[in-house]
Amino acid sequence: MRFDELAEVVREHSAGVAVEVTNAFLERHPDWRVRYGSRAMSAGVQDAGYHLAFLAAAVEADNAAAFAAYARWAARVLAARGIASGFLAENLVQVQDALAARLSAQHAALLTPHFQAAMDALAAEPEFPTDAALTLTAQVFLQAILTGQRHAAVQIAKEALRNGLSLQELYVDVFQPALYEVGARWESNRLTVAQEHVATAITQYVMAQVYQPPDVRTAAKGRVVLTGVEGELHNVGAVMVGDLLETSGFEVRFLGTNLPAASILGVIRDVAPSHVAISATLLFNIPAVRQLIHGVRAEFNDRVRIVVGGAAFRTNPELWHQVSADGYAADLRGIESAFARKN
Repeated sequence: MRFDELAEVVREHSAGVAVEVTNAFLERHPDWRVRYGSRAMSAGVQDAGYHLAFLAAAVEADNAAAFAAYARWAARVLAARGIASGFLAENLVQVQDALAARLSAQHAALLTPHFQAAMDALAAEPEFPTDAALTLTAQVFLQAILTGQRHAAVQIAKEALRNGLSLQELYVDVFQPALYEVGARWESNRLTVAQEHVATAITQYVMAQVYQPPDVRTAAKGRVVLTGVEGELHNVGAVMVGDLLETSGFEVRFLGTNLPAASILGVIRDVAPSHVAISATLLFNIPAVRQLIHGVRAEFNDRVRIVVGGAAFRTNPELWHQVSADGYAADLRGIESAFARKN
């Protein structure tokens, strides 16, 4: 069985396994029902579903290290909220056993390296990231978005541009590290979800205020359809990509994120782009990226250059090859070169 086929089998069993392991966990730990009330079951099923989704994605990419990284991240998030990593380890053992009961011994053995990598990661105490070393401008911008000061954040960004920062430098050296720090503080339970959302929304507002599109928009370097696949909910990075491509001479049609492949293909037919850019932040969205790329290839063959990017592809430097993309942009500074040449 190929890894992509095994990953699909894991996905097919995910719903049943998530319910089974959550019921078993709560039977062994009845105090959790007291602690979390009616949320105990729903939250447990949701968490088990995340474990299985990331496992399937890591299996499909043949990348046990990616599942280990997920386990470390999950352990940090739980530890910051008063839940010991031992409970996560117990839950992953449950998931492994439940899958083994549904698979042949040979196929279950193929999952062992992923679970072992996760257990090895959990054997160490979770290390919380320290506050990032931000530039002064990024520090001031961070404080503005954390305290809900939308207009102040706009003025900080505009002042940075007046002082000589390029748009790319503003995005890469101010907005991006500030948002990374917001994510790190949410992870370590120093920010609520609401505060994280406010900071992100303010950054998006600032980007809309400071971006100045070219006076004449042409497709001198090509026409780009930029999108996130179905299930992809993060779009700030994709907006930055679109802005930088447009200022460098591309005509950009940004579709947003969380779109089904059929809708994206319909726009590609209408727009007839030279490039399709696909963003994926989470590893479990890679199957949808692969599906979209196969759809583009089937209909447009080599007439369209396909470039991928986003945090999901940083888990494995070869992943963009595996999904049959033509190019990969590792970060915002590499955007234009990824679109202009064969990687």
